[in-house]
Parts: sequence; C-alpha cells; structure tokens
Amino acid sequence: MRNLNSIIPKAPNFKYYEFIKSQTAFRLGINNIPEYNWIWENIEILSKEILQPIRDNFGPIRISSGYRSIPLCIAIGSDQNSAHTVGEAADIEPFFFLNIPLMDIINYIYDNLSFREMIAEYFPLGWVHISYSKNRNDRILKLKDKENDYEEIDIKSLNKLYLKTCDNG
Repeated sequence: MRNLNSIIPKAPNFKYYEFIKSQTAFRLGINNIPEYNWIWENIEILSKEILQPIRDNFGPIRISSGYRSIPLCIAIGSDQNSAHTVGEAADIEPFFFLNIPLMDIINYIYDNLSFREMIAEYFPLGWVHISYSKNRNDRILKLKDKENDYEEIDIKSLNKLYLKTCDNG
C-alpha cells in the first residue's frame, strides 16, 4: 500500500490518489485501491514512462480514469481484462483552459513514446486512453466514437480525420 497523497517516484507531477479516484466507486461503495504491490509498481512505471513526459511537454493533464478494480469495471460496463485493472492504463485529457488540442497530445505520444495501446475516444473533444506495459508495447492506435468501435487506425488517417473535423466544426 502506498501513501495516497505521496508523489509518485520519477513522476513528480502526479500523486497516487489521482489513479484511484472514481466518483462511481465512491457512490457505489466500491473499493478501488490496488491490493497488490505489483499493481502499484505498474502505476509508477506508467506515470514515469508516459504521463510525466506528456506533462513535461504540455503542462497539466487530467487523469479521468486510472486504476480500476474489477468490481468498478463491472459497474461501469468496462472489460474486466482491461489494462486499467492492473495499473497499466490511464484515460487522460488536457485541461480545457490550456487550449491544447487532443490531437497534439496524440501526435506527441505517437512520435516520442513507447506504448502498448492508444485509443482516441470520442475524438476530437474526448480523451486518450493510453496503456504501457514493461513487457509488451505494440504501439496499437485505435479510434472509438459513434462510427468506430475501437477500430485500428494509422496516425496519418487520424490526423486527416482531425483536420476534416476541424474544417467542419
């Protein structure tokens, strides 16, 4: 168990509580605190390898969903085998007042970081699901929105879609 208010080693802009905070878990009385040390270690690795570099490049980012216990995954209709359940994934978004396009964060991750899976969810105004595994980083890019259900996409196509969306909006 970690001190939830402590700064994560090698990720000085993040604290453990950011990964376990869940309004749904709180409302439903679901325990959303990892019970195994290796899950905490995965959170630390994800923070160091993915989230801190994003923070260093763009400024503050919001973790909208980090660790999810299996009961929490069930409650929200998520996959019980999600990388969230082992501390290897986070859903992130820029703070709106910083006016950073989500596509800028996606391009930065794609061009500069190793990752297992990145999902542009409800793009371009949604969030990014990013997972990192110390054992396997396949660099899979997917799109989830009204027309696409976790469809694999290449970065050029995603950028074209973003430009098209911006031109129409």
